Amino acid sequence: MQGKVNILICDDNIAVHESISAYLQAENMEYESVYNGEEVLYKLEDQHFDLIILDIMLPGLFGTEVCRKIRLTSNVPIIMLSAKGEETDRILGLEIGADDYITKPFSPREVVTRVKTILKRTHYTFPSEDAILTLGEMKIDRNAFNIKINGSQMEFTPKEIELLIYFTINKNKVLSREQILNKVWGYDYFGDTRAVDNLIKRMRKKLPEKNLGFEIKSVYGMGYKMETST
Repeated sequence: MQGKVNILICDDNIAVHESISAYLQAENMEYESVYNGEEVLYKLEDQHFDLIILDIMLPGLFGTEVCRKIRLTSNVPIIMLSAKGEETDRILGLEIGADDYITKPFSPREVVTRVKTILKRTHYTFPSEDAILTLGEMKIDRNAFNIKINGSQMEFTPKEIELLIYFTINKNKVLSREQILNKVWGYDYFGDTRAVDNLIKRMRKKLPEKNLGFEIKSVYGMGYKMETST
């Protein structure tokens, strides 16, 4: 990663800020603290953050609604925090565009480890000969971390971009949900594998319907495959 990393922490509990910020500082990362959802949206109007740590149960505007609003204009990575550990809450967090979901109580060291995992993926610089991936009408720039289809910039979240990279590298191969979880999330994710289904469902809606040169196919009982037309 080049330069200073700046993290935005949003939680209404001061203790959460104190515990996470201590570990961020130990990793030489900068941070800012806000305590409600409206402050997050205000900060994003004129400041850049490399990642947002966002609590769900916030006063006023809930974290889920904040995440939805952010995704209308930004693909900044988001890690959601919640005292709720139910499966439906985990899936909801990932469905609305979060890149990760951590249940309270948590270890601040684990939070920062996940921050580093996401940032490593989104900030790593590839050699020029390896930076561009092309499949059909899709061009992925792994250094700029963006995707163009038919020359048009696509608005994919970091997790969606990681998934498309993984599919492209493994085109015409069947990938299980467990393989996708471990590779794209970067660790043994303890959520339901339906997180993969929901991510792919959301991503398919953003892809043009025709003239792609590839198709993400469901393989019954096994997983998914990026199948090329040629």
